[in-house]
Amino acid sequence: MLWFEPFPLGRWALVILVALVAAYVEFRPDPTVDQAFAIVAIEPGDTLDETNTEMRPVPTGLIETAEQGAVASRPVDAGDPVLASDVVEASSTIPHGWWVVGVELPQGARSGDRVRLVVLDDGSEVEGVVAHVGSEDPFDAADGGVAVPSDSASNLAKAASDGRLAVLISTG
Repeated sequence: MLWFEPFPLGRWALVILVALVAAYVEFRPDPTVDQAFAIVAIEPGDTLDETNTEMRPVPTGLIETAEQGAVASRPVDAGDPVLASDVVEASSTIPHGWWVVGVELPQGARSGDRVRLVVLDDGSEVEGVVAHVGSEDPFDAADGGVAVPSDSASNLAKAASDGRLAVLISTG
């Protein structure tokens, strides 16, 4: 008789266990990591901190994050994420009181690189730091900018405007 057959308790327990595992896999929270987002417009040379960024959770592996304390190498609009490619290490910051001179930079120059500017007429040399690289758009007029000490900025600006300035990039 069918009535005297034992209740299939093991099968029901297995079905409930499989359903619970499936529900957990379907509805578990995605792993996230905190990412810096700009709360105000960040200009090149600004240091990332609590005054200009806020941390928001984003899915893990979605974007490469920037660390607090890094220095912006290009402008970041308010509300945009601050990517690792938007910053340089704090050790490559521009010293206070230096001036940025517009120059044509060699291919491969990056913000924060150390450079040597050579005036072709008299051979004088000045150490500098790349403040910003120009646009990759060939129709854009902006070339790039190198920060130099204030005592040599006017001489270098005149040489750059006359096309008498060579820019050497440090490789080490």
